[in-house]
Amino acid sequence: MSRVETGYPERQFDDAVEKLRGGQGASALVSAENGLHAWLDRFERHDPFTLDMARALSQHAEVLHRWGDPDLAVGAADLAIRTFLNRRDEINGTVAARTRYVPAFIKAGLIAADIHERFGRSSIAASARGLVKDAGPVLPSVSIEAPVPLLADMTLARALKMVAPAGNEQERARSREFTAAVTAPATDCSLVTSYLRCTSDDAPMVAGMFAAAATATWEREPAASLRLGLEAHVLYAHQSERQSSELRHNMGEHGPSWALVLLACSQITARNGLRELTLDLSSWIASTVAALTPFAVTDLETRSVAHDCTSWRVELMRAAGDRKGAAAARKALRTLDAMP
Repeated sequence: MSRVETGYPERQFDDAVEKLRGGQGASALVSAENGLHAWLDRFERHDPFTLDMARALSQHAEVLHRWGDPDLAVGAADLAIRTFLNRRDEINGTVAARTRYVPAFIKAGLIAADIHERFGRSSIAASARGLVKDAGPVLPSVSIEAPVPLLADMTLARALKMVAPAGNEQERARSREFTAAVTAPATDCSLVTSYLRCTSDDAPMVAGMFAAAATATWEREPAASLRLGLEAHVLYAHQSERQSSELRHNMGEHGPSWALVLLACSQITARNGLRELTLDLSSWIASTVAALTPFAVTDLETRSVAHDCTSWRVELMRAAGDRKGAAAARKALRTLDAMP
């Protein structure tokens, strides 16, 4: 029996929405990514899209609207709206169906209207608002959380452009080619989740490129760096969740990049007062460094990365008043310092 059949996607989205509301953006994005991946697996076997698939897209868009790439968020919302409209007779057929799907339809409409308006697509935004208005009397209390101001207008495409190398034309051309390969116009609805940006085999490499750009520019371009860093994190975490051979067997190669981008992101969020997201990223730092510790025994560069990350965690735990967390971080730091 597949994870989809045992309710896996629903649990992932419940977890994602809970983390969304708790400010744990890094974990919310990963849970939403994993949940939608499970639904897309089902879609590949059972065409066409179903109402539950549309509801999942709406939930995914809700998480992305707060923390993720606006282009992905609006793509997921628009695709959800189209699916709901194509199956409106099923929704209107029973009270149970209306209760289950109309709130998701309204949320998708609100998200689409907000993002399209912010990015200058006023006519599309007006259409989305019209759909919400028509459905509103059925359930007028539905609302969505506002996007995080630091990230609200920062698409991955924009972030890549902002951190593009200022070298020769050949380097700039390669940068443009890479951007075109991992992004798409929001109105295409062809990209609705981070892992669709590339093949599974290429995901660690793409994540590494995002991470390198993020860690190199986090002080100069914090918003762009945070967008790139979160995208890298989602790709790394999704590969880890899938137990991909590249992450499983080459953690010593990819782990330091993952840890460093988490460190950069948490420093950005700490500077911008995003406390819950900072602590969420800190928990990911802890688990990533724990996986790196065996490699740190023989690799001095990995040990340095682990040391920097763990020292930062000590500071964070102290500032948060988490004595237990601070003690655990200090113990991990002593373990690293005791290595020959």
